[in-house]
Amino acid sequence: MIWILSFITISSISASDSYKNFSVQESYDILSMDSVHVHATTHVTNIIRNGNDNLFYTEVKILEDLGLSIQNGKVIANTPNDLNQIFETEHFRFHYAIEGYDAVLNVDYILQMANVFENVYLFYIDTLGFSPPIKDPISDDDLYEVFIENLPSYFFGITYTKNSSVASPSCVSYIKMRNNYIGSQFSDKTELENIQVTAVHEFFHAIQFSYNCYEKFWFMEATAVWSEDELYDNVNDHYRYISSWFSNTDKPLNQEGNHMYGSFIFFQYIDEHFGGPNTIKLCWDKSIEFASPIQDNSIKSINAALNDLGSSFDEVYQKMRIANKIMNSNAGIYSYEEADGYISAGANIDGINIFYQKGEVQQKSYFNLDLFQTNYYQVHTSNPIEVEIIPHNENVPMLSITKLQDKNQWSIRSGNKINIDTEMGIEWITFLVSALGSEEQNWDYTIEFKDGFSEDFTMSNPFPNPSFGKPVLFSIETVSKQKIATSIYNVLGQKVWAPKKGYLDSEINDFVWNGVNNEGKKVSSGLYFIEAVGEKKKFIHKIVFFKDE
Repeated sequence: MIWILSFITISSISASDSYKNFSVQESYDILSMDSVHVHATTHVTNIIRNGNDNLFYTEVKILEDLGLSIQNGKVIANTPNDLNQIFETEHFRFHYAIEGYDAVLNVDYILQMANVFENVYLFYIDTLGFSPPIKDPISDDDLYEVFIENLPSYFFGITYTKNSSVASPSCVSYIKMRNNYIGSQFSDKTELENIQVTAVHEFFHAIQFSYNCYEKFWFMEATAVWSEDELYDNVNDHYRYISSWFSNTDKPLNQEGNHMYGSFIFFQYIDEHFGGPNTIKLCWDKSIEFASPIQDNSIKSINAALNDLGSSFDEVYQKMRIANKIMNSNAGIYSYEEADGYISAGANIDGINIFYQKGEVQQKSYFNLDLFQTNYYQVHTSNPIEVEIIPHNENVPMLSITKLQDKNQWSIRSGNKINIDTEMGIEWITFLVSALGSEEQNWDYTIEFKDGFSEDFTMSNPFPNPSFGKPVLFSIETVSKQKIATSIYNVLGQKVWAPKKGYLDSEINDFVWNGVNNEGKKVSSGLYFIEAVGEKKKFIHKIVFFKDE
């Protein structure tokens, strides 16, 4: 039988390294580096899944250090024969030793770990509603096996899974935990905290393998890291991945290797704004539905889950990328609850700096944009600027974020051509260019920066449109103090809604129309018009409104 494993280690490997397809030798070259500060999950699992012929002695030794051996051309997971002590709880059986190489310091360590695992079980199974790991058919009971060993120095824990005789796509698994967390590499957390984040991470892998043993590593690891903070919110071990991830925002979200651990931020954003932790479970429910041993359906599964909630992967991806730049705990749909903590851990995005002088047209071409990758352009200018995205082949979405000076307000715009009026008083301007769609597309593009114009005021496109029973959102941005008449009319020209609002300064005013008239009564489904009339400009937008039946 072929064994698969997943484990977490402390990492300081450069996030500029790219991991997509690894040969056996490439995987071992990385594992054999003098520095053992490396996330080896993808590499070792790649070896186990894709081949292990012609291994050198040093390579075989690395496998042995991980409790693996080669037997008849197969990689086999081994368990030390000195684990002669057993402690059982309601859901787990812990194997450990009190003497020898794998000995624990005292039995209290086992009791502490057992208590943590039972809390983890309660979190996943009873609270979030996940199904427990699939039962090993050769076992006489339902207890999940945990082996406590002297793992290599920088390994927190390991989850092994095997293709046992259970229904596809499930795999049976067991976990190996450390016999202590007293090394200097673990000293930034207490022993209990190290056990907590490792147990919740590894047990999620056990659940994941029972759901879909074929699932992509990035989806597995990103959601496992997300789960650490969901249960043990104050430990914040996941902060270790933030600096590297935010320093490499041009890497695709689903890139495997070291980068995938920091991709927890995507699922954290979903958790906070699109249904909570139950949405993450729904993503894994969809993973079972789309399980395939040959196709990567991870994005398809996530998109299907978000579709059930009236959203999509593309929408959430774009909003997450905006939130990552804003990084504020008070930014509405673009906020993170732990924004201050993320910032302290290195969540800062500068991107590609553009220094623009009036009258100088600048063009930048980009030929290496990969699927689910985003480029950020940080624009520095004191003059109005217009930016245009010119796709070479397929459509390439562009967004802008404008932070108002001395205000907790951000203007978000989208389109192929965006004008920014700096007379509003702007702290910073960032443009985002993202690759979304199918894998067959080509996202080469040219982005052009040229002189913009004074806007007086602007009105955003109403969203969603059609409304499909949801409130219609739009915003008005003013450059200076003025009166602007905002109204909504039906097709007969009758005014149905007219909010009264004065504009005292450069500001952004958000509006929400819930489909009611000035008397508070629901209007009929149909075509409506939003009109905003200022001193020098006028905007009119059509809305297709469907009321919630």
